[in-house]
Amino acid sequence: MNVSPQARKRNPTLPSHWEAHEVSYEIQGKVKTVMTSLPAKTYTPQSVARLYQERWEIRDIKSSMQQNAMTLRSKKMELVYQEVWGLLLAYNVIRREASQAAVAFGRTPSDIRFKPACQYIAVQLIVMAAANPVSATGRRLAELRAGIGGLFLDHRPRPSRPRTVKISKTRFPVDRKAAPLK
Repeated sequence: MNVSPQARKRNPTLPSHWEAHEVSYEIQGKVKTVMTSLPAKTYTPQSVARLYQERWEIRDIKSSMQQNAMTLRSKKMELVYQEVWGLLLAYNVIRREASQAAVAFGRTPSDIRFKPACQYIAVQLIVMAAANPVSATGRRLAELRAGIGGLFLDHRPRPSRPRTVKISKTRFPVDRKAAPLK
């Protein structure tokens, strides 16, 4: 692909063209395709797929932990790394507390919904930080884990009949045998 004249004007050291290659991989039964400028000789398609999968997992974590707000607010690279590190650290703390709560209730850690657990733990940690005395932290953590017990996924049976969309009532007669509009 050719590098645009505007880009070459801003940075004259750019080459006249750049190469990208397409990598397709399957995850959870779905084929995903990404375009990458990473050198094909250095990075195998499997390693590129792994990198992109990790990248999107981290992006999902960041956006869900901050209620889908713009996540990275830092302007300097060191501060961006610090912010991502803090989010990953918070993610691991939340997962650890949720998994310990699941074990206490005799369930698997994957049965707890992450987003509500994250919001619940964030609120409870703010309350704990302002509470006195500090010696009651162990009791408060036990109460926190007990509260997480209400955030388990419901394993509901599938409905016996398929779901359908109800037709909205109109003031005009509807010809149900008519062909759809194109």
